[in-house]
Amino acid sequence: MPPALTTEVAVNGSTANAVNSATHFAKPIAVTSIFASFVANARTDYLTQHVRDRLKEYIIDYIGVTLAASHSSDSTQPILAAVKALGGATGSSTVLGKGKSFTPQYASLLNAALGHSLDFDDTYAKGTLHAGVTAIAAGLTQAELLGDQADMDRFLLAVAIGYEITCRLGKELGNEAYSRGFHNTSTAGIFGAVATICVLKSLPAETISNAFGLAGSKAAGSMQYLENGSWNKRLHPGFAAHDAFMAVALAEAGVIGAAKIFEGTFGFLNAYSPKEDKDLVYLTAELGSRWEFLETSLKPFPACRMTHGFIENATKLGRERGYTKASDVKSITLSLSPANVSVVGAPIPNKIHPENMVDAQFSAYFTTANSFLYGSDNGVRCYEKDRLMDPEIRALTDKITCKGDKAIKQFGSRMKVEYADGKTEEVDIPYPLGETQHPFTREQVDAKFFSLVNPVFRERRATQIRDMVNAIEGHTVTELLGTLY
Repeated sequence: MPPALTTEVAVNGSTANAVNSATHFAKPIAVTSIFASFVANARTDYLTQHVRDRLKEYIIDYIGVTLAASHSSDSTQPILAAVKALGGATGSSTVLGKGKSFTPQYASLLNAALGHSLDFDDTYAKGTLHAGVTAIAAGLTQAELLGDQADMDRFLLAVAIGYEITCRLGKELGNEAYSRGFHNTSTAGIFGAVATICVLKSLPAETISNAFGLAGSKAAGSMQYLENGSWNKRLHPGFAAHDAFMAVALAEAGVIGAAKIFEGTFGFLNAYSPKEDKDLVYLTAELGSRWEFLETSLKPFPACRMTHGFIENATKLGRERGYTKASDVKSITLSLSPANVSVVGAPIPNKIHPENMVDAQFSAYFTTANSFLYGSDNGVRCYEKDRLMDPEIRALTDKITCKGDKAIKQFGSRMKVEYADGKTEEVDIPYPLGETQHPFTREQVDAKFFSLVNPVFRERRATQIRDMVNAIEGHTVTELLGTLY
């Protein structure tokens, strides 16, 4: 790995010249130009068998969580109603579970928002983000627009590059971006969606660079959703996918976008994250041969990834050992990185006693207590009102403490239980289930998919969808989408 570039800050003691107080990279690297060239010159021989296999798993997983949300998420109907009110249901693009009657940008918005609505979509730990939901949503819509011109190898390539751009940017933003209140899933995801669309359309580097530059003014996603468990988060990747179509269309029409949008003084990396050791060499090295996105993990539980180690192990330390009441426990201590404590472990009322689904998904207290008492396999059922208000869960969350530990990285964690009978158990959890170091089996990928899709379409059709994705090179995107509503 090349050495990390340092950054320098030029400050002249005054605010008269805003440029002088901005962060500058010590060595200029033309990130925007390099990325645009990578997208413009993408080749299907980048797709090794391993890359293909992983992409198929990600697409199967995306379809499962999106179809489930289309029929079960409480935010689906209000979002759909808004899109219809804006004229977004007057086209011929497909929304999973909802039909083929939407304009492209709104189809992409809905497919991405639905894919994120259960917080069950794939996750890239180094960037603390969800890359697939924007890349796949944009890819399906753009490929459908191209019809028979959309070669499925090209579709897989476009999705891979969308993932890769999002993941690489997310890694350089780091957790530090969250301290500025930005959600990496959408701020980085819009650029991945732009890349996916541009690969499918075989656009030239200059147009791609302009599209990136225009997307830089639309990169958004506020973490303020944590205040009240709002649905902003579910919409973040939807907004990113929608605005990616806008940025590409504008660039194709000749609209000039900002130059150096990634590396510039006021560019994306400087503006959206205070991280001091951004490595622009690593960011741009070995494009097409070293795939960061292959470290993307599938989620076994519909909750913030930061809680997954606790969910997986709480049931082993509780219910599976016969401890099924809050009175069986003296205390539980949960340790995770300081940055992650601020997201899921703050000792505030809507974390300790959440009253809605989003707050509960972002509560290490609730997710741990629920798994400890009732097991880890109850899916979104655990967010129903009776479970949120369950007196045993509430009594147990009052006995849980969350601690920050700087030695813990990414989604690692540690859990200590002191039982009322005097016993103590402690477990170190370096990687939650689904990470490449603690991976899903293919059987687990399929089991998750069928658990999500069978209630929507029943097993025979779910099997048809799974088998079609596994042999996607022999089908068209129109054929695939025709099975998804």
